[in-house]
Amino acid sequence: MSDQDAAKDARAQRRTWVIGGLLLVLAALVGFVARFERAWMHPAQNVLWAFGVLVLVIGLGRAGSITGRRPLATTTVLLQLAVANPLTAAFVSSLVPQIPDNLYEQEDAQIAVTFPYLGLVLVLTVATVILIGLAGAVPRPWNWAPAGVLAIAAISSFASLRFVTADGAARVAGRILFELPGVGVLFLGVLAIVLGARATRHPASSQPAEDSAVGG
Repeated sequence: MSDQDAAKDARAQRRTWVIGGLLLVLAALVGFVARFERAWMHPAQNVLWAFGVLVLVIGLGRAGSITGRRPLATTTVLLQLAVANPLTAAFVSSLVPQIPDNLYEQEDAQIAVTFPYLGLVLVLTVATVILIGLAGAVPRPWNWAPAGVLAIAAISSFASLRFVTADGAARVAGRILFELPGVGVLFLGVLAIVLGARATRHPASSQPAEDSAVGG
């Protein structure tokens, strides 16, 4: 790779990661504010998150894409973004038949519709972070940061349920656990900004095995 190409790739990385990271940071901050009697801000959080992910995945230049624009990885991330959003969730909820005369059948209908949807979201989300890690477009070990944040978010969300009805210090602990997923988004945004600011060259190519695993 010539110095000119390397400089072009570095510019693409800086633009993509800094802009995408800023959008994620804004999404996280709006999410925190929206928890304090500002529920009307939730749509803004979702829009900022979606645009941040789109910028990072598509890239402002091929070298800026966190998936390296590999077909399988890129398609999976975009599909996850399309499925795991409030508009899709609202559409799925609208498919639940209304059975007002039988609460048990209504609950069964709710489960029959929403569980497959939630399962699809889970599968796509796990596949997304794994494929980003395998793509090798982000410097190691930070290519696995999304996977780490997802794992921490899942554990903290589950653990926070134990403190829903707690009081005192336990309630505070539960609140901290509940906020960790938002902190994870903030971390990813800041990480993207830092990596973008430090981008000086095209990242090393991933191993052949990894390339084949992500459709490259």
